[in-house]
Amino acid sequence: MNARILLVLILFAGAAFAANSYVIAVDASGSMAYKVDGVRKFITVRDALVCMLGSMKPGDEIAIFLFEDIDRVTLVQNFTTDKGVLEFAISRMTSRYGSSDLPSGINVSSTFALANARNQNKFVIVISDGGTATAALFETAAHFRRAGIAKIQVVGIGVDTTVRPGMALEGIADNGGGSFYTTNYYPTTCATLKAAYEDTTVRGGGIDWWPLGILVLLTLALTYVAWRYLARPRTEWE
Repeated sequence: MNARILLVLILFAGAAFAANSYVIAVDASGSMAYKVDGVRKFITVRDALVCMLGSMKPGDEIAIFLFEDIDRVTLVQNFTTDKGVLEFAISRMTSRYGSSDLPSGINVSSTFALANARNQNKFVIVISDGGTATAALFETAAHFRRAGIAKIQVVGIGVDTTVRPGMALEGIADNGGGSFYTTNYYPTTCATLKAAYEDTTVRGGGIDWWPLGILVLLTLALTYVAWRYLARPRTEWE
């Protein structure tokens, strides 16, 4: 047996278990038409998402939703690992700037992740200025964490963290096992989204760890087989 084949199998197994699935839910309500740092919040998010793709890791898949108006949640892009496809979808995102329906945004995007993600680790990133954020969503976030979402990350755009909507966004992230990020400036929004994307460390109880055990056992088994073959003279096994 060729040692190179064994190495490829080990690397393939590692990639399969290391990759993550992300659903990004973007607020497209009327308040996202307001300007922060001279640029509309919605445009700021759109540009920052394209920038964020520069940090996208091989094997990761991303899906994108827009939520606006009551029960109007639109799938902008289904799960894909193709950065070009994602960039094209993001560049075409538009909004009617209607009312905000954050509850539907969280419910639809999280349910979609659970039903359609191909990777074991599932993350939801909610981007909003907090228009309809309330403490009533804390249990919603906790429910989806228990159901299998590793983290619900929340990114606030132009959010006052000292008032109720801002504090509610932070509470949603906390109950969803994630972290709350906020930015008030166009140039820093990309870095903020990258931080939410790259923070895949899971706090206690939010994720199933059995795939890691399988990966370790598989790696040990393949390493043992490789050692056995490599330890024998080539004339015995060629």
